[in-house]
Amino acid sequence: MPRLVSDVWKHFTPAINDDGKTVYMCNYCTKQYVKNATKLQVHLTKCKNATLYQSSQEPLFCHTIEDHSHKNADESLARAVYATGSPLMLTENVYWKSFFNVVCPGYSLPNKDALSNHLLESEFNRVQGKVKELIEKADGVAVISEGWSNVRGDGIINYIVSTPLPLVFKTTDTRDNTHTSNYIADEIKAVIDDIGPNKVFAIVTDSAANMKAAWALLEEAYPHITPIGCAAHGLNLLLKDIMSLQTMETLHKTARQVVQVVRRKDDVVVPYSKENSKIKNSTQNLPCDTGWARVVTMYSSLLKDKESLQEMAKSQSADIEISIKKTLLDDVFWERVVRSLSLLSPIASAIDQIEGVDAVLSDVLRLYTDLKDKISMALPSVLLLNTEKTAVIRFVEVCEEFCVKPIHAAAYMLDPKHNGKQILSGEQINSAYYVISTLSHHLNLEEGKVLASLAKFSTKQGLWNGDGIWQSCQHISPFTWWKGLCASEALSPIASVVLQIPPTVSASNRHRALFGKTKRNVGNILSNNRLEKLVAIRVNLNLFEPGTGGSTTQLHSDTKERIMDMVLQSE
Repeated sequence: MPRLVSDVWKHFTPAINDDGKTVYMCNYCTKQYVKNATKLQVHLTKCKNATLYQSSQEPLFCHTIEDHSHKNADESLARAVYATGSPLMLTENVYWKSFFNVVCPGYSLPNKDALSNHLLESEFNRVQGKVKELIEKADGVAVISEGWSNVRGDGIINYIVSTPLPLVFKTTDTRDNTHTSNYIADEIKAVIDDIGPNKVFAIVTDSAANMKAAWALLEEAYPHITPIGCAAHGLNLLLKDIMSLQTMETLHKTARQVVQVVRRKDDVVVPYSKENSKIKNSTQNLPCDTGWARVVTMYSSLLKDKESLQEMAKSQSADIEISIKKTLLDDVFWERVVRSLSLLSPIASAIDQIEGVDAVLSDVLRLYTDLKDKISMALPSVLLLNTEKTAVIRFVEVCEEFCVKPIHAAAYMLDPKHNGKQILSGEQINSAYYVISTLSHHLNLEEGKVLASLAKFSTKQGLWNGDGIWQSCQHISPFTWWKGLCASEALSPIASVVLQIPPTVSASNRHRALFGKTKRNVGNILSNNRLEKLVAIRVNLNLFEPGTGGSTTQLHSDTKERIMDMVLQSE
């Protein structure tokens, strides 16, 4: 069937311009265009003279669309669907069809098969091409690797490349492969080789035993690459270890029982909500095993409502267990909660800070040094056995061994925000020098010039002899500071590489959060491969052009209320 001729052409007159080329002149103004129906259509919608004319004529719509324009429209629509996490069935909805039929009767929407096959493949390849282009332009990158199991129980390993933009590089379905250290190391090696070994300077992983075992294999294969443990994982494990102590576990169990009763028994809460607004507005919080920092939230919520809960316990009409009433009126219970919080709160606060969007590698050593001081101050007053206090000290040392490496000392030394705030030990200073010297050789820089530049930076000489440059570091990231203002210095390439390394795998966690959301929005029929591509497109598009995904691309975790309800339902 021959293609219909667009009505747009009757509003333009063909003519030959000064260069001898055919152009099309608007019948209502003097504008000229080359042969392009889409551009002509856009002009007509904006041309005031045409609008006046059309007001007394037939409506101006796109009745036909050329093949290349149809292809562009399909790609643009598909991109909008993927970027917002919209259902692939959207284009088969009768109201969407009706809307597009009104706007452009000549345009036929792509169906769900097209959106889930060739259009998805095309957009994924386009976006990944952009990802590789950005990686190639970067002086150095870090690879974030994290594994988890999806709702089907399939093993998934996520690879994010920090340039420092956290680009989704690859997601693999491990299927029947066992997550041994050798398998993990081989998979990470494949990613490193794909990127280019000389461009990768660090690997950030979670705290799984198999991941840590893979470190040695990677260091042997790539001596210049430093494996780093996720600081948030390490601190969360520190909380978990402390909470495993018998005294802490007993208090935790009692507190959970109190919160469960308060949350479940509406007949208890409602009568007091009329008399006491604290109970009415209270949201007693339960922790979940995947985030031990929520223990702090639970204890804090109890303390916040202590007065109201005790009034409820004293009431004769309150239908709650005698044991719970006794607990609520027990001063020792509340004292244990307060003192436990003095030990746990600094750890939870450190986790919050290191998982922040603006957190940098140098923050790890600063936070950890501060955390050790706070734990040392709190520990004597915490109601623990002496053997348990000794265990806490050991747990802190294990956490430090996992979280703090020589490259963290180098990052702290090179961060302009910390210049003059010396907290590094002699051993850490020497380890930082070793990292800087090693990287200077790998980057083919003259070590003497690099160390001379470091000396000037540390003593605020030369380029750094002035207040302005130090004030500027409070407004930009350390990476940008070195890459932009200090690019002429021999130390700049090394500082730029070190300070762009992420301190955690939080970027991967945010990416992982979208898997469940996309699956709920799009449907359970998606294969892992399609789901991985949809999420990669969505995340990377929002990195290239922030805000393109709208509010639905915000990677927020579930609300506290929803998390707590899920915990209750699972028990």
